[in-house]
Amino acid sequence: MPQLNPEFFVSQLFWLAVFFTFLFVFLWRVSLPRIATVLEKRQNKIDENLSSAKELQEQAMEIEEKINDQINKAKLETDEKIKETINALQEDVSFQLSSLDKDLEKKVSDAEKEILKSKDDQMKNINNEIANITKLTVGKITDIELSDSEINKVIETHKGSFN
Repeated sequence: MPQLNPEFFVSQLFWLAVFFTFLFVFLWRVSLPRIATVLEKRQNKIDENLSSAKELQEQAMEIEEKINDQINKAKLETDEKIKETINALQEDVSFQLSSLDKDLEKKVSDAEKEILKSKDDQMKNINNEIANITKLTVGKITDIELSDSEINKVIETHKGSFN
């Protein structure tokens, strides 16, 4: 093997130094700056993305707060509208109930008046029939002729016992 031969050591060391120096200068001046710029660009891109992500997150938080505020406002508005509707319905129902109560009271009072009138009419009819029956009965039982005014006086005196 020629690499292990001591007479080639000096030339090998020379070429090793030349090649190592060339490789060192090439890496130092060409490759490493390119790698450094790529790494720097990459880091800048990462930093930009992180900062834009933070900004977007802040914007999303603001939007979420606005949405929550709008939802709360909408809930409050619907609650108020529901309360107003319930109150309006209660007022309407109470108004209708009061009008129905008035109508029923009127109908009851009218019915009472009609019943009293009918009762009075029937009592007059009954009194007339009593007078006729009394006149006929007394006339058949006895020979006494009673006048209508006498019979009506007697009926009037006993009127409380007929009711």
